[in-house]
Amino acid sequence: MPQHSANEQYLLELINAERAKTGAQPLAFDNDLSEAAENHDRWMLSADVFSHTGSGGTSPTTRMKAAGYTLSGSWATGENIAWATTRAPTGYTDEVKLLHTNLMNSSGHRANILNPNFREVGLGYEVGDYKGRSSAFVTEDFAKTGSDLFLTGVAFDDKDGDRFYDPGEGLGAVTVTAKNSAGQTFKTTTSAAGGYDLVLKPGTYTVTFSGANIATSTQTATIGTKNVKKDLIDPVMKSGTLAATDSAEDAGTAAPTKPVDVADNTDTGSTGGNSTGGNPANNWLADFFKKMDHSGQDQGTRGAREVAGSADATVKKSVAFDGDHFNFSSKVAAHVNADQVNDIADGHVQQAVDHVIAALQAHMPADGHAVADAGDAAQAAVAKILAQMAAHSGHQNADLVA
Repeated sequence: MPQHSANEQYLLELINAERAKTGAQPLAFDNDLSEAAENHDRWMLSADVFSHTGSGGTSPTTRMKAAGYTLSGSWATGENIAWATTRAPTGYTDEVKLLHTNLMNSSGHRANILNPNFREVGLGYEVGDYKGRSSAFVTEDFAKTGSDLFLTGVAFDDKDGDRFYDPGEGLGAVTVTAKNSAGQTFKTTTSAAGGYDLVLKPGTYTVTFSGANIATSTQTATIGTKNVKKDLIDPVMKSGTLAATDSAEDAGTAAPTKPVDVADNTDTGSTGGNSTGGNPANNWLADFFKKMDHSGQDQGTRGAREVAGSADATVKKSVAFDGDHFNFSSKVAAHVNADQVNDIADGHVQQAVDHVIAALQAHMPADGHAVADAGDAAQAAVAKILAQMAAHSGHQNADLVA
């Protein structure tokens, strides 16, 4: 059974925070789903492939069932996959958040993340070599089966005071006890990353958190027709210090990498890098260009759904350039084959550059040097976008800017 890493727990917290905004029930980890997700990540990295079709031609649902997840009654499954090249500094928290943001910015993937019908999820987050570059892969396997309901949550020492879980804050080995009005008790312990879940029948429960060096605390949880989330945040210490833990796979330093092309079968993607410049009044410009140099990142995402055996994997292709006010998307029918990308007329690039510069001028003071620098950066960025779009979807839209 997989031991969920701190990065996977962090991703779950990001997902459940988005679901809470819409009133969707929180998702609980399922070990079988996580096994399917982690194995698919590893297979994609080892095979240098980015696809929902996995080892031996398997589908997401087939992999979930093969890992031991039982589908019964009215069931549903869904899968999101995403990747990005890694970047410095130490740790991969930024990559987790970037991949989550990319998925949320795509309507099909967001639909899986926010689907109120799903109750459980398996998350895989793996880092390895993909097409010659250090890359982070995420697989999200969503499901609903049977009638089980869950009490779920996370225990953590909120070191940065933001009231939100971060890798390195999780409290492992905390005992979680739920007791109903009939006196029945149900127990589990938090994982090394701090997460937990309990299968409970509908009813009202007194939930107790206890463990070494923390004072026992209680909360009330009422299980009705949905999962319920109860977290232990900054528990009172009895003595000593709290020991927040991470799992071993989260340690490490990501080396700066040069960008690679987005896989041909991605549904959405974006490119970026780092740049500096501008003045404090125009920090948005630094943010806009922060993903545009040689150590930038490439990313891709893909999503699919299956409900009670009926496939629903509508593909929606788009390419977004992350910036303050900029979104480049392919909208018209003029296409060039991927192998013709080097022959795209300079005029097409220049048209895109002109649009970018005009938008930049609307946000900057009159400074010819700054605009010239922006033009150079825009030229490089648009050329990169064109190349990525060709690799991304197998065809290139000549009229890039809407």
